[in-house]
Amino acid sequence: MAEKVIQLAPMLGLIDAPFMNAIAEVGGFDEIFAPYMLADERSIPKPQVLARRFSGISKSVNLVPQLLSNNADAFVAMANILNDLGYPKVNWNMGCPIKFVVSKNRGAALLRDLENLERLLDSAIGRLKPELSVKIRIGFSSPDEFPAIIEIFNKFKINELIIHARTAEQQYGGEPYRQAFIESAGNSLNPIVYNGDITRADEADISLPNLKGYMIGRGAIANPYIGLQIKGLPADNVPTFKQFATEITHWYCARNSLNRLKELWKYFAKALDKPDEIFAKLQKINDSEKFCETVESLF
Repeated sequence: MAEKVIQLAPMLGLIDAPFMNAIAEVGGFDEIFAPYMLADERSIPKPQVLARRFSGISKSVNLVPQLLSNNADAFVAMANILNDLGYPKVNWNMGCPIKFVVSKNRGAALLRDLENLERLLDSAIGRLKPELSVKIRIGFSSPDEFPAIIEIFNKFKINELIIHARTAEQQYGGEPYRQAFIESAGNSLNPIVYNGDITRADEADISLPNLKGYMIGRGAIANPYIGLQIKGLPADNVPTFKQFATEITHWYCARNSLNRLKELWKYFAKALDKPDEIFAKLQKINDSEKFCETVESLF
């Protein structure tokens, strides 16, 4: 069996250049997806502006840009610029469930109107320079919608279909519909990637012939070594968790980004004893220097 691809999910507000660089140094992730950029027909960024967007990311990061759009022309224009900048694959975010995104008929809102979804794909695919990756949900309101969604994508040839096994209405809570995924994803004519609550290596155990790999989000923050563990690779000569967490903490402390740090430590704390107690302690700190000192004391 071919080795599965392991992807880092594009978690807006959590994953950015310092985290990408640090987790690339650990290894185990074949691709790292950047948090979405808006592709809007009224304001397509110039190539130099897009290039600067990723300027802080190490060359060791195999980066896949992600675009949020409900307009085929805007998506194609921006994806083709990214291709010319050296990104041979671009992801179309059709799965973001956040209310302000859905209210603009973007992200997972596209799954509510499958005729429009098909028109968007049909208009875009023939004009794209890069490979197309698409990220979706198992449905908008119900996993019962999933077979019909698969049928739409079967009309097109794409690089991969990344499926978060929750509905858009669930957002990031509740249990993913793992069994519903298994029952219908095998009917996809495109390679598929499973996404949803993989926090341990033994949870990457789905057996489908068209399964390309796994996308991991919050589980990778709590355990940056999960990609290595899924692949059965040793963690020798890679940064320890202490090095990983403290390096990122110091980077944000130097920039007074306490809100970002507290979000990250909600997950980092899970790798230590008494995680709830640790996180509660860090939540109360409103001084960057004290935050860093407290993190150092944890180890």
